[in-house]
Amino acid sequence: MRKPILIPGLVLIVLGAVIIGFGFQLSQQFGVEAGEWQVTWYSMQNTYGVWGDVIATGRFPTIFSYDPLEYSYRDEPIGFKAFLEVNVPGDATIQFTIGGDDGDITLFLDGDVLLNLPCPDPNVQQSIEAYLTSGRHTLEIEYYQVLVEDDAAALFNMAIPEQQTAMSITTGGGALVFLGVILTLVGFLLKPKKT
Repeated sequence: MRKPILIPGLVLIVLGAVIIGFGFQLSQQFGVEAGEWQVTWYSMQNTYGVWGDVIATGRFPTIFSYDPLEYSYRDEPIGFKAFLEVNVPGDATIQFTIGGDDGDITLFLDGDVLLNLPCPDPNVQQSIEAYLTSGRHTLEIEYYQVLVEDDAAALFNMAIPEQQTAMSITTGGGALVFLGVILTLVGFLLKPKKT
C-alpha cells in the first residue's frame, strides 16, 4: 500500500460525493412537473391555417420530435392542436424550443403567443426563454401543414438552464469519485517502496 497515492484517492472520493450531493440538491430546486401532451389532429381546409374536421386524438410525450408526423401520409394538409399542463414548484426561467418542417408552428403560454415559427422547408427550430412563476401553467402548440408534397415534422423541448448546470456539477462529482476510486485502488495494490 502506498499512502501518498491512497490518501489523495480517498480525498477525491469524498470530495466527489459531496459535489454529487450538491448537484442533486440543486437540480431538485429547478424541476418542472409535466405529463403528456393531449393532441387533437385535424384535416386542414387549406395550407393557410383554416382548421377542418377532427381526424383523431392522441398523446405526445412532454418532449417530442416527430419526423414525419403521424398523419402526414394523407392527401390533404394536416394540423394538430396540443395542450400540456405544467407545474413549476418555484419561480424559474425556462427555455422553450419549437421546430418543424413543411408547416407553421406556434407555441402559446397561458393563452399568449410565446413563439411563432414558419417552417416551410427544411427543418428549422427556434428557442426563447420565459420566466414562469411558481404554480400551474398551460402550454399549447398549434401546427398546420403548408407543403403537402413533403413529410410534415414538429418538435418541442423545454429545459431549465440552471438544471442543466446542476447536472453538469453532478457529472463532475461523478468524475472525481471515479478518479478517486482508481487512485485508491492503485495506492492500495502497489507494494510499498523499500527503503
